[in-house]
Amino acid sequence: MRIILFTGKGGVGKTTISAATAVRCAQLGYRTIVISTDIAHSLADAFGEEIGNEPVSLMDNLCAQEIDVNEEIKAHWGTIQDFVTSFLTKQGFDAIIAEEFSVFPGTEEMFSLMKLNSHYESGKYDVAIVDCAPTGATIRMLSFPDILKWYMEKLFNLERKLVRTLRPIAQKITKIPLPSDDVYISFEELYKKVGNIKDILMNPKEASIRLVCNAEKMVIKESQRAYTYLNLFGYPVDSVVVNRLLPSEARKSYLQHWKSIQEKYLKEVEEAFGPLPIFHVKFFEREISGAGDLSLVADDTYGESDPAKILYRGKPMQIKQKGKDYNLSLKLPFMDKENLDMWVRGDELILQVDNFKRNIFLPRTLVDKKIKNAEFLGNTLHITFEGEKDGGKKK
Repeated sequence: MRIILFTGKGGVGKTTISAATAVRCAQLGYRTIVISTDIAHSLADAFGEEIGNEPVSLMDNLCAQEIDVNEEIKAHWGTIQDFVTSFLTKQGFDAIIAEEFSVFPGTEEMFSLMKLNSHYESGKYDVAIVDCAPTGATIRMLSFPDILKWYMEKLFNLERKLVRTLRPIAQKITKIPLPSDDVYISFEELYKKVGNIKDILMNPKEASIRLVCNAEKMVIKESQRAYTYLNLFGYPVDSVVVNRLLPSEARKSYLQHWKSIQEKYLKEVEEAFGPLPIFHVKFFEREISGAGDLSLVADDTYGESDPAKILYRGKPMQIKQKGKDYNLSLKLPFMDKENLDMWVRGDELILQVDNFKRNIFLPRTLVDKKIKNAEFLGNTLHITFEGEKDGGKKK
């Protein structure tokens, strides 16, 4: 099953793009399901149809689903949530606050995404389009499996043995609850399920993440951060969709200044995300609602191309630690290495050759590191950052 996840800053129109992509896939004959994992669902608004926790048929080859996160929490987190809530209540937390704190950041979205696993195993659909939560929540969701893996490998077995030993004594001297075997069994089951969905999403032959943004400075910066962290965690990104671009006729109206600003930021998008394919979507003259309107959006976005196809293969950027140093590798197939200049400014690495410029958002690990050396191997630039902290300096 082909899986495509759309994410972006809140308000950029990712639900519209997700829905339009699903409509186009269905029109091409793919058995398609579009799923909303965003807690604030808006998929029903995009289609102008009632959509609930179970798949609903909207047109030939197309079903939609808005996942009820509360149902998923009960199914995957209930036993653990009960323990955490009880523990916090014993510590003096108000019952309502304790229940809120019992669901960790990223878990709600991850539980919603687990529904995708059942569709994957069923073989009922050819394509699954996922309308994800805004970028911050999506990054937390995708990092949750690594956090859980660290806990399971480093602490789980040791903690379980320790609790078994201490539980008889602790019950006599304190009222603070210790996790039962049921809690640990629930953690093990959750770990297996999360591992399954992570394996699916990290398989570049089946899954892709697409970033939706607008031609605005703050939106582009957040998309850059998301792109860096998605690469860091190993999730394949195969394209960027720039939504709500003013048409050429806007030059003749009071919107001409905004049109010029968007053109400026479109260049920044190309600098930040090349060599990924970048799709342009115009700002329509009316609100988009219903399959007919979504089909027009799909026409404007993809033209004659098939959105279900993998649009880019490979990892344009990778970051690995080598000893105390860090290596950042970038694929730059058209770069003239003789005229390459690079420097770090704040949290960005800037590469420039003649009129070509590339901006890369750096993860926290590299922000205050000094560039040690850089070399081309084939069409890939390898930059080594010193392990010791130092301010970034121009090379």
